Amino acid sequence: MTSKHPESPLTIAVIGGGVIGRTLARAWRRSGHGVTFGVRRPQDDDLLQFAAGIGANVAAIDTALAEADTVLLAIAGNAMPQVVPQLAPNLAGKTVIDATNNVGSPVLNSIADLSALAPTAHIYRAFNTVGWENFADPVYGDTIGDLLYSGPDGTVRQAVEKLIGDTGLRPVHLGDNDKAHLADALTALWFTLAFEQGYGRGVGFKVLTR
Repeated sequence: MTSKHPESPLTIAVIGGGVIGRTLARAWRRSGHGVTFGVRRPQDDDLLQFAAGIGANVAAIDTALAEADTVLLAIAGNAMPQVVPQLAPNLAGKTVIDATNNVGSPVLNSIADLSALAPTAHIYRAFNTVGWENFADPVYGDTIGDLLYSGPDGTVRQAVEKLIGDTGLRPVHLGDNDKAHLADALTALWFTLAFEQGYGRGVGFKVLTR
């Protein structure tokens, strides 16, 4: 399923019904991708109303995963050690984007667990370095923000870059997932700037080159 042409519409399971998943789902629906929220309570009225408003679906997690070629993990990061073993059998061969941050843990991402339990999945670390406000509005004055991410090269990476670009942000590849710690370092920097230094949640990043 993940061998689609990178410009083809994707079928995306957004695992989690919070603000990050909703913001990205809205952007991806605008770009023509199919989106299904996979949640524990698919009867939740608020999520059902939101999904209907953007033309997305809501289903149980296993159902959403079964129909998807691409999976966004957008749940609380501290739940990932328990959730990944449950999800892993349904992640084989799929593109999996880890957008979670396990705040307080020595490692913010769950790439090691995902790689061990779903070895045939194509795993990327993205959408974790800035707040959701930057996915909703990626323009800073006259400048388009960047989203730095990690993951394997190839056709699947092109599709992931398309999903990043669909938010309006410019994708900047850091390398394979041995560089995921660099994305996580940016997360720590974002928290410092946004909250400790008072820049607010709309602070973003830009890589400048000559």
